Amino acid sequence: MSGVKRFPIGERIADLVLWAVVTAPLLLPSDSIQPGQPAGLPLPWVRIAAVPLLGLAVYLARRQPVAAAALPAALGLAATPELYTTNSLVVAHVALAYLLGRRSAGRRAALLLFAAVCVAGALLMLMAPGATLADGLTLIVNVLLVLVLPWLAGQYLRQRDELARAGWQFADRARLRERSRMAKDMHDSLGHELSLIALRAAALQVAEDIGPRGRQAAEELRQAAAAATQRLHEAIRVLREDGEGAPVRPAGETVASLVHRAAASGMPVALDDRLRHAAQDLPPMADQAIYRVVQEALTNATKHAPGAPVTVTLRREGAQAEVSVVNRAHPALAGPPLGSGGYGLISLGERVRQAGGTLRAQPIVGGFAVTARLPLTAGVSLRQCRNG
Repeated sequence: MSGVKRFPIGERIADLVLWAVVTAPLLLPSDSIQPGQPAGLPLPWVRIAAVPLLGLAVYLARRQPVAAAALPAALGLAATPELYTTNSLVVAHVALAYLLGRRSAGRRAALLLFAAVCVAGALLMLMAPGATLADGLTLIVNVLLVLVLPWLAGQYLRQRDELARAGWQFADRARLRERSRMAKDMHDSLGHELSLIALRAAALQVAEDIGPRGRQAAEELRQAAAAATQRLHEAIRVLREDGEGAPVRPAGETVASLVHRAAASGMPVALDDRLRHAAQDLPPMADQAIYRVVQEALTNATKHAPGAPVTVTLRREGAQAEVSVVNRAHPALAGPPLGSGGYGLISLGERVRQAGGTLRAQPIVGGFAVTARLPLTAGVSLRQCRNG
């Protein structure tokens, strides 16, 4: 019994109702084959055999809809090569052909079934005395009316439902992408601000005019910033979805103001901006990527080399803009670095690549360097994105 596939009670009730519907016409007064119409088995025997066979067809309709639609077609051909469609079997033909289209995505099996019905009917006509070309045309019309048209209706409704489901799935994916963009914005912006807070607290620890209680308070503040950063990374890990676009930076924020705020927080950072005159040539994606490169590099410097001098350089190299952030590795401030979520440089590389540029982050003699090259025109960016 363990190998028997079980179906919900609702499906079994629906199948019983369908069986009752397709067999109810068999209880109507018996009809007959019209004079001159090719005949097969006696209709009473066809009607008797139809009751259990239609029950089998309903049972198979969920698993093998092609076989289910073939059973009433076989009964109709047994009664007459023209496909018996009046009264007794017409409901079964239409219902099971509709379910074939509704429950089966493929078309090849259904079309082969319709062709097989036509071929079988034609062969039976060749063996029946008195069959004419008109009888063959009647067979084709019957197949079209009671098999093909209901099947097409089922196919149409199935495709409509699939499109509706695809629309909802697309909406869900768009919602997840928006949530991911918000997560990345939190990771980049809030992580940077928390790093600056920790850097200020570390500077207070070594200040000469602060007492033991002040140093203890500064240490507690730094530890609180580190814990908040770690909790932020954990929250981002839940909200992230790979492969999404870059978030937007705070309104009106520039690389210069970003560097100035870091310097005001105690970071020994210097800006060498040789790109001021070409800034208007930058496409929005490249401008956004440059900002994020500087922000992520400064954040990493506060995490992993607090107190080390940092140099931010923006310059033009032919048709490209180059941004580099270099920090030296002789930290003057003690204390463990802030936790890292492990996503910064990976996400940053994806942003730069989407803008048509390249990113290189690597250790250098006595420090670490992050360098990005981005096109100065949107056309170049778009071409490189397509080629990539």
